[in-house]
Amino acid sequence: MKDSQEHSQNSVPKSMIICAAAFVLTAALLTGLMVLAASIPRESIRENMLSSAEYLCEGELFGTVLEGVNASRIDRYADSILLAIAWQLDPEKPLESVVRSEYFYRNNQNENENLLEAVTEGLPPNRQYLRYWHGSIAFITPLLCVMPLAEIYKLNGVLLTVLTAGLLALLIRRKYYAPAWGTAAGLIAAGIIFVPLSLEYTWVFIIALAVSLAVCLHPEKRSPAQLAVLFMISGMLTSFMDFLTAETVTLLMPLLLLLWLQRRTMKGTGRELLRTALTAFIAWGFGYAGMWMLKWLLASLVMHENVLPYVSGHIAERLYGETWQLGPAALMWNVLVRNTGCLFPLGYGPVGAIAGWLLAFYAVYYGYVYLKPGFDKSVIRIYAAVGLVPFLRYLVLCNHSYLHYFFSYRALAATILAVWLILEELTERRGRRV
Repeated sequence: MKDSQEHSQNSVPKSMIICAAAFVLTAALLTGLMVLAASIPRESIRENMLSSAEYLCEGELFGTVLEGVNASRIDRYADSILLAIAWQLDPEKPLESVVRSEYFYRNNQNENENLLEAVTEGLPPNRQYLRYWHGSIAFITPLLCVMPLAEIYKLNGVLLTVLTAGLLALLIRRKYYAPAWGTAAGLIAAGIIFVPLSLEYTWVFIIALAVSLAVCLHPEKRSPAQLAVLFMISGMLTSFMDFLTAETVTLLMPLLLLLWLQRRTMKGTGRELLRTALTAFIAWGFGYAGMWMLKWLLASLVMHENVLPYVSGHIAERLYGETWQLGPAALMWNVLVRNTGCLFPLGYGPVGAIAGWLLAFYAVYYGYVYLKPGFDKSVIRIYAAVGLVPFLRYLVLCNHSYLHYFFSYRALAATILAVWLILEELTERRGRRV
């Protein structure tokens, strides 16, 4: 017993050292990839960048794939800015241009028009966007050497399809039916078919699916330190790639799958699941926040000025912007209604709304009819707590979640998965008398 306690005490600092080393190496690698992308000569991407800019100008900045369905709204505004930043990267000063993240802006034009004008007329940048990493540029810029944006959308669609099919096939082959169906239901409800149509939407789901695959491959062979590093890198990649869309899905989807695997295949107790959940939250949060702060620190060092006042102003805008004029209670209520109302089938007209409420009623009915005796309440609480995180995010970033509900709602894919796992934990098919 004494030896076990000493081993546990010694493993904590060892795990922290491993995580710190992994953070430094991952941050160096990701920063290096950005610098390499910035070193690509502009002429190498000119032809495909021009084609991409023209393609973006052919459609609406916020058009919908299905008329009247906000869940199908595609954000080409952010994609235009992303390409505008990639276009202005300076091979002569790659690190500085990566940090500054500058692009050309004219306030009487849309961002797609600004991009096209900057490319065709060679206009210099006049606005910076340094609060984000814009890390997807590390992959988009090399791709623009060989293909335009329209083809990159198709490539992302293929990648998402392969990752989704791979994860579901793995779960089904091992007869893990509850997480397989829950994952599929969550992705469908979150409008996964629209995700590849915007670069902005894509990254969190690529990360979430890739990390989920890593979690589901022999979880019993992974040490706590390895799992902590995996979730930390997931948080770092999310901070590096994402535009604050549905960032929590990269933590919650893999975590729920891991908790289910520990519960079902390793007979984990509620206390063990709680320990795993806390480790994942801390590791992911450290990676996410640490990577974001590293960008601000790097920007301050390279630009020789304190960028925190600029950053803090934008943080405040996302917490409480002009929408606070609605009043806190009304704003928060509308945030919840807007986001949940985009889920399939709720957001697909009156028939879809009726179907959505019938599905919710059936879930409650199923849980009541097939409720089994002696279920573990602690496990239910953990699943529920993890599944409710997106709602906490909506309330904390209420201004952002109110304005950008048409993509922030996709974080609820993890909530759907959590509900599915809760129903499986609560029920058994023998049923009971009503």
